[in-house]
Amino acid sequence: MQTVLAKIVADKAIWVEARKQQQPLASFQNEVQPSTRHFYDALQGARTAFILECKKASPSKDVIRDDFDPARIAAIYKHYASAISVLTDEKYFQGSFDFLPIVSQIAPQPILCKDFII
Repeated sequence: MQTVLAKIVADKAIWVEARKQQQPLASFQNEVQPSTRHFYDALQGARTAFILECKKASPSKDVIRDDFDPARIAAIYKHYASAISVLTDEKYFQGSFDFLPIVSQIAPQPILCKDFII
């Protein structure tokens, strides 16, 4: 019997291959810009650092927030977070890469793209 994690990784491998066909790396590679938001620096210092997470669903809990609105969440998190983690996996977490610029435009903190990277 396949574990949930093994199924997610297998599905992600299929997704990656399909995405390579839809959007080859060369089609956007020159548009990638280095960030001025430094994740390491955001977590340094004497104070306790918090990475707050924007997550609509999970494989074990299904939908966590029916009223999920990444802009509204970012507007709250920007007052408390050292960094913000944004779930981008569509199939298992109902995330989206489209959430990254939404959160980034509202919150000045470093934004972490949280997905299964294989």
